[in-house]
Amino acid sequence: MFQFTEFLRKIDLDPTRVRLLRHDARGVAAWRRGGPDAFGCFASFQRRNPPPYGGAEVACHFLPASSLPDGTLTALYVGTTRIADHWAWDGARLPQIQDMQIIEGEIGRENVDAFDLEWIERGGEYAERLLINWGPGGRAWSQRAHVMQKAILEIRLQAEEPPFPGFSNFLSRISEIPRFPQAWTGSLEGVRGVYLLIAGNGDQYVGSATGVDGFMGRWRQYLLNGHGGNVRLREADHQDYEVAILEVASPDMSLGDILAREAFWKAKLGVRAHGLNAN
Repeated sequence: MFQFTEFLRKIDLDPTRVRLLRHDARGVAAWRRGGPDAFGCFASFQRRNPPPYGGAEVACHFLPASSLPDGTLTALYVGTTRIADHWAWDGARLPQIQDMQIIEGEIGRENVDAFDLEWIERGGEYAERLLINWGPGGRAWSQRAHVMQKAILEIRLQAEEPPFPGFSNFLSRISEIPRFPQAWTGSLEGVRGVYLLIAGNGDQYVGSATGVDGFMGRWRQYLLNGHGGNVRLREADHQDYEVAILEVASPDMSLGDILAREAFWKAKLGVRAHGLNAN
């Protein structure tokens, strides 16, 4: 099977000098909103400990994609950057790739390094076309290219996935889950939070996604049986809900924090008294 290290050599890059980064849902949102500029600016800010670029000269960037049937993670290649320079971020010196929405969100953050990244043209024609097996090494989002071999699973004829609408604008139906683009599925698996189900008659249900597969893991349960094990939803006998995201949990939020936000939304929307929530 063709390995990603072979792809690197074909575009004249030494795998020992390359870092592989599988970014989270924030990277997906940046790519879908503003392409290489917004994403490149997003990737130009990284927490200092541990440093994800790890002293490498080059970084290959990936977005999360659908897991394989055995749960193995996959990743969609979006391009390669050279790491030209880095410094402790203080809000003064701006990175080479700039997007003001990203930069404004980074102002005031501590323990962050900024990087000057330069997109490399070689291999750029494979952006959003080359899908790899991210395992072994599973959940580690930054890895050395020559240490962890990544099998290339697919090379698409063209990049044709529709853009992810963003979490605040996301609205779909449970029945549409099997047809979600791979990047959509990967981003929704990568985050937890609070969501809203809307029945055909307008009844609403507020729930939370707290498992390892995030929103997708919880919504797949509704796809399986229509109620996800909830008594009130089973009694309501609705088989297909519209689903929206009320709030995305930050990575450092605990289970208790997420459940507290779920309770907040239940009270705000009145779904205990006038909706499908029993508690």
